[in-house]
Amino acid sequence: MTVLKGLAGLFVLAGLWDLLRIVHVLPPTAAPASWDVAASLADPDVRGGLAAAVLDTMTAWTGGMLLAAVAGITAGLLAGLSRWADASTRVVVEFLRPIPAVALIPIAILTAGIGTGMQAVLIAFACLWPLLIATRFGVRDVDPLLVETGRILGVAGPRLVASVTVPAAIPAIRTGLRTAASLGIVVAVAVELVAGSPGLGWFVSQRLQAGQVAAAYTGIIAAGLLGWAIHALFDLTSTKARS
Repeated sequence: MTVLKGLAGLFVLAGLWDLLRIVHVLPPTAAPASWDVAASLADPDVRGGLAAAVLDTMTAWTGGMLLAAVAGITAGLLAGLSRWADASTRVVVEFLRPIPAVALIPIAILTAGIGTGMQAVLIAFACLWPLLIATRFGVRDVDPLLVETGRILGVAGPRLVASVTVPAAIPAIRTGLRTAASLGIVVAVAVELVAGSPGLGWFVSQRLQAGQVAAAYTGIIAAGLLGWAIHALFDLTSTKARS
């Protein structure tokens, strides 16, 4: 039922798009009709290019998310468990966090070249902060009674962190992962658009330069669908975890 409601919303959005075209609120030359966008997928070249672009974007996103998860969750645990570590890294975090990942593209190209590796590094940079902050607050919000109970039962040190602190902080970590996952798609496509690295952003840029406006919109729609699919996946895993 939820999927059907979501599809109904997409159809309403497509209808509104076409209505705005008809009344010339949106310029027809830059805003193709929804049926023209759908018809462009009949071209095997568009379908093949779009499939390859989705694969490239997801490869970079997966690599970036893995890097961000390892670094962000580890750093968040340290900051949450140690007030000294938190205080010593606070200035660095607050200095680096506002820097847009796209602003680092020239440095990333010089160090990693134009490719999936460069994209993964920039995605990891952008996604690191929500994961670090969510993990830190999740650890800090663990009920002290749980920790004390673990100590009474003879659990201490790394075992206490692994068996009590981390499981109790999982809801916060999951929230950080959800935020980072959506942000990662945005950063991936933006980097591809600006740097010309392989993926959906590059696909959109190339189709626009070739005058294939309708085909370019298939790349934009694919990026939106990827974001929706990732969000739905997190919803599904959260529901199963609660049950």
